[in-house]
Amino acid sequence: MTEPQAVIYEDPGAISPFWQRLPWFFLFPFQTDVLIKLLLLSLVTLLAPIAPLPSPLDALLVGGLVWLAGLRQAFGIMEAVSQGRLTARERSTFQPGPERKNLPWNLLAIFLTWGALIALVGAVSTTLHWTMLAFFYVGLPASVMTLSITNRLRQALDPVRWIFLMRQVGKPYLLLLFYLFLLSGGAPYAQRLLLPRLADWLILPALTWTLLYFTVIMFAMMGYVLYQFHQALGLKVRISFARSSSNPAASAAITQSDMMAEAVASKVATGELDAAIDIADEQRRQYPEDLAIQERYQALLLAADRTERALAQGQAYLALLLRLGRAEQALDLLKRLRGVERAFLPERPDAILPLAEAAFRQRDADTTVALVRGFDKRHPRHPDIPGVYFLSARLMSELLRRDPTALTILRGLQDKYPEHPVTAAAAPYLAALEKLQPGRG
Repeated sequence: MTEPQAVIYEDPGAISPFWQRLPWFFLFPFQTDVLIKLLLLSLVTLLAPIAPLPSPLDALLVGGLVWLAGLRQAFGIMEAVSQGRLTARERSTFQPGPERKNLPWNLLAIFLTWGALIALVGAVSTTLHWTMLAFFYVGLPASVMTLSITNRLRQALDPVRWIFLMRQVGKPYLLLLFYLFLLSGGAPYAQRLLLPRLADWLILPALTWTLLYFTVIMFAMMGYVLYQFHQALGLKVRISFARSSSNPAASAAITQSDMMAEAVASKVATGELDAAIDIADEQRRQYPEDLAIQERYQALLLAADRTERALAQGQAYLALLLRLGRAEQALDLLKRLRGVERAFLPERPDAILPLAEAAFRQRDADTTVALVRGFDKRHPRHPDIPGVYFLSARLMSELLRRDPTALTILRGLQDKYPEHPVTAAAAPYLAALEKLQPGRG
């Protein structure tokens, strides 16, 4: 991102569900900034005859390069829409980061890796082959969205990440899957209708246009799903739907909360940070469970170098996020606060395990270690100790590759809490690790 903006967490109830905005998705490619790029990419295919290659290699080369550029455009659209930039004007200052230029190649790597794995399994078991193939197609949108969120191929290949995203979105993910399935057949259908009616020289640009048109719709839809469920996924939003020009209710009467937010913005613009903080503090007291207001207050304190107040408010904000089930968002807050004060940890022991589990899901070993280290000594009778032990063992084995340490922790769990449900759940894990030890079968 090249545009420094405050991060907000929009109330998901203010965002229209994606299934209510289907006409908008079909019109999305006709927004000025998108339309111009799609038309240019389609017209570039007219250069195929002058490529220094025999036919049809000339068309394949030019078409491949255009498709690569089109996928980069589609990933940029997904990122912008996932932040709430739903109009050309709201995207006017948006520029995808340079690290995202490899996303099309990463997408190809996902297909090749899973394709090879499915083929390998198919040589062993037909049933397993079809099971894995079905799982791949169901999880593919989640994989693409994970790739867009993380910019990392390894995480996009990880089915655990897919399942996490699908669970956070819930039943609407199945509806998204259904719409994407229909859209994936849209381009071939449109091409069959167009081809008989076009001159030969227009065929390649028309094929390219229809393919890019439906691809942009699909990527915009996946981006909007990330936007709609950003709180559940712990994602950052730049444009509030209430302020978006695409929101039909944007002209509604301004509430008292909106007026206070405007007052905060006005004070910040004139450099009156103390006054802005006072107004924001009063607003958060009036609306204690409004996450956007809490986030704005936290950002103001950090911007004004009110470190002690930011850390104190951070404790309450962390507790609120966890109470509302926003573990990923709470982890993001924790990391920001630890960036200010390295020793910062939640005061409430109940917060440790869910935050550590969120850090572990993100493969963040350092944060997980910082959270679980010495938990049993600091809180010797806490009911989360068995869960912390099991998570610590998984951390040692899966992230730090220290299986002997993991075994020691699991055996300690078994000795200290033999009747605990977590111990029963950890038993297969312990057995698997023991089998992997040298000299064991």
